[in-house]
Amino acid sequence: MQFVPSGGLRPAFAVAITIAAASLGGALFAWIGLPAAWLSGSLVATSAVAIAGFPAQLPDGLRRATFIVLGISIGAAVTPETIAGIRTWPITMFFLVLSIPGAMIAVMIYLRWAGWDREVSFFASALGAMSAVIAASTDAGVDVRKVVLVQSVRIFVLVAFLPGLLVGFGLAGEGNAVPPPSFEVGPVWELALMAAVGIAGGLIADRLGVPGGLIVGAMLTNAVLHGTGYVKAVVPLYALIPCFILLGAFIGARFAGTELSLLRKLLVQSFNAFVVAFAVTCLFAVAAALLAGESIGKAIVAFAPGGLEAMIILAFVIGFDPAFVAAHHLARFILIALFLPIVARILFGRAPGSGA
Repeated sequence: MQFVPSGGLRPAFAVAITIAAASLGGALFAWIGLPAAWLSGSLVATSAVAIAGFPAQLPDGLRRATFIVLGISIGAAVTPETIAGIRTWPITMFFLVLSIPGAMIAVMIYLRWAGWDREVSFFASALGAMSAVIAASTDAGVDVRKVVLVQSVRIFVLVAFLPGLLVGFGLAGEGNAVPPPSFEVGPVWELALMAAVGIAGGLIADRLGVPGGLIVGAMLTNAVLHGTGYVKAVVPLYALIPCFILLGAFIGARFAGTELSLLRKLLVQSFNAFVVAFAVTCLFAVAAALLAGESIGKAIVAFAPGGLEAMIILAFVIGFDPAFVAAHHLARFILIALFLPIVARILFGRAPGSGA
């Protein structure tokens, strides 16, 4: 696992500039007060320098470590209430499962109409589990830039505009209190246990070839610890912020060499793909809410193709039960991470891009 690039000073200088640009972008977005600031700011800044021609790069060891820490953090968001919710919300869970292939098929149809090849369209249509989808599409050898752009657009749009959209339609919940970000450190033994099982789970899952194994394995092992109530500590912000910066930098660096004309075209297509996916998931969410007697707004937040942590925060802001939202997004993440490569092999008869 290489954390420092080989090849002399030039690669090391490129890594240093990449991290510096990503950090400045994240800090700027955080100062302005934009949503998902450290991640989105890092992504924008790194993408900008990469598109401008700078050889933005980061060593693979940092990527692997970042995925494990983020997996631990996501697993720590699981509570006993979340686990109970998975068992006691069968109707909404059933419709969530149906919404995933429904939205994917709709997005694939649009992207194929827009001229994307079928392999890229398939991976780009899997909205809602960004790290797992990026890992799977990278392993498949498809054009990851398109997949990354679709995933990045949907995260930004959801976090930036979904709260206002729900408020505008009168679908927001009661109350708007959100807990302040915490730099507090929990009991040392809990953090040590979280790190140990997270690292072990991530490395084992990665070794077994699980798509997005580093983050999935770390997530599942910590979900067990937190879901049973045995551990309650969470990853503090001073450890998460560097991971958000690095994740944005890894994503942004993939745009190196992308022409501006192509980028403009892909941005429009990516936004349209999100609109298609969001419309389909809203239909399933409304049907589930009506049958289950749940709030329509809460169901939309739970079904929306967004990231687990971002949507939990949005649930707090809008006034919805975060356990309900977390349970559904955790289920979405696991389903996409586990079944995406299986369905890809069924559809294409081989690993896409393998040439076999």
